[in-house]
Amino acid sequence: MENGMNYLWFHHQNKMQGGDGRYGRLTGSNSVPTMFDDYADPELDHKTRKVADRVSENLNIVANDASLAFFRIQEHVRKTLPHLVDQKHEVQEIQQQVQGACFDTEYATNAVKTMNGSSTHFQNIQDLLKNAMFMKQQIEYEENRRKQAGHQPGMYSPSKNTESILSTSTTATNMAESTDSSLGHSGHAQMPE
Repeated sequence: MENGMNYLWFHHQNKMQGGDGRYGRLTGSNSVPTMFDDYADPELDHKTRKVADRVSENLNIVANDASLAFFRIQEHVRKTLPHLVDQKHEVQEIQQQVQGACFDTEYATNAVKTMNGSSTHFQNIQDLLKNAMFMKQQIEYEENRRKQAGHQPGMYSPSKNTESILSTSTTATNMAESTDSSLGHSGHAQMPE
């Protein structure tokens, strides 16, 4: 069967057309054609192979450069992503703390501004406390004076002498005047009767 195939192959080989015949003549013989042997230079052959190797290497690099770049990017992302995620969480926590601190400072600032607006009320309270202390001192002074003078009869008793009446009326007048003047300084003047 092989002999029959070989016969058919050689039989059809003679019927080639055009350039196919020349190709058949070049490849049909096992020897290298003589027209290439005349120009063969070992140095040129070496340089040609070297250039061809470099060109094929460069083509290989260009063909695989995109995939190599993506591989490097993937490795970089794989190494740095967990660290970046941790930093993101830390930044979010710090941002929440800063927002809380800003709210606290705004609240404290508003409280201080409100206290500055209430300074008139504090001034009025201070003036009233001064007046109350003055009145208490006058009351204590009168009580001490009465104790030193002995027991004086009441206002409606018939045995009251005129000196005690005059001294009591002048003391009451002085107390009323001092109260009016202290209230006038504090801005709380008494209404005229």
